[in-house]
Amino acid sequence: MSDVTERLTKGEENDYHPVNQYIDEQSKLRRARSFWIRAKSWALILIAIGILVLLLAWAYSLLDRYYVLKRVSSVQERVIEERVNKAIDGGTFSKTRENFSNLGKSVEALEAKEEAEKKLASEKEKNQELEAELNQLSNKILNSKNELEKTVGEVKSVESEKLSLLNQIDGLKSQLNKMKEESDEKDKIFKELEKLQEKNKNIKNDYYIFSEERIKINNKEIRVMTRFSFMGTDSSSPSSVDCYVDFEPSFGVNLADLEMGQKGKDFSFNKIYSEQGFSKDQFKKVKQENCRFIN
Repeated sequence: MSDVTERLTKGEENDYHPVNQYIDEQSKLRRARSFWIRAKSWALILIAIGILVLLLAWAYSLLDRYYVLKRVSSVQERVIEERVNKAIDGGTFSKTRENFSNLGKSVEALEAKEEAEKKLASEKEKNQELEAELNQLSNKILNSKNELEKTVGEVKSVESEKLSLLNQIDGLKSQLNKMKEESDEKDKIFKELEKLQEKNKNIKNDYYIFSEERIKINNKEIRVMTRFSFMGTDSSSPSSVDCYVDFEPSFGVNLADLEMGQKGKDFSFNKIYSEQGFSKDQFKKVKQENCRFIN
C-alpha cells in the first residue's frame, strides 16, 4: 500500500480553526461598519428634518406678523371711518370735497406742528448748551482776571477768540428767534450761524488778559502792555507772560508794536524806532520798570 493510501486510511485531519476565526472577525467588522453607516444616515436625516422645522417656524412667524399688521391697519382704518361717519351723521361735518380737503390739510398741519415742536425742543437744548459753555468760559476768565489783579494791579482788557465767537453765535440766535416768517435775510443769518457753529468746534479755550500802563518817552505818550496768556480753561495761572509797546497814531507816533518778549530775554530793535528818536536802552528800562511780570 502506498504512502498516500496509508494517510487516507489513517484519517489524518488538518486544523482550520485560525481560518474560521479570521472569517468571523471580518464578518464582525463588516457588521460594525454597516451599523455606523446606517447611524450616520439617520443622524443626517434627523438634522435635515430639524432644519426644515426651524425654517417652517420662521416662515410662519413672518406670515403671522404680516397678518397681524394687516389686521391692525384694518382696525385703524375702520375706527377712522366710524369717527368720520359719526361727524357727518351728527351734522358737525358736511360731506363736501372742500371739507375733505380741509381734513387732509388739518392732518398735514398736525404733522408739521409735531415736526416744528421737535425742532424747537432740539433748538432749546442747543441754546442751553451754548449758554452753559458761554457762562463757563466767562466765569473762568473773570476769576483769572480777579486773581491776576491781586498781583499786578488793574487789568485793562481781555481777548478770547472762543468767547468772541460764542457771543456772535448767541447774537445770531437771538436775531433768528425774533424773525417769525421765512425770508432771504433769515436764510442768510442761518447759514452764517452754521459756519460759526462749525468753526466753534475747532477753536481752543485759550484767552489773553492785558494790563496797561501809559508813559511818556521823548515827550511822546506810549502804552506799555503786559500780555498774560492762558492756554485752556483748566489753567489756573498764566502759561506765559510777555510785554510789548503800543505806538498808537493818536499818541503822535505811527509805528508798529515793539515786541519786547518775556522777562530776562533780549528783543529786536528795528532802526525804524531809532529814526523816530528812540533808543533800545530806553525800552530796556521800560521793560524792567513798567512791564508787570509775575515773579
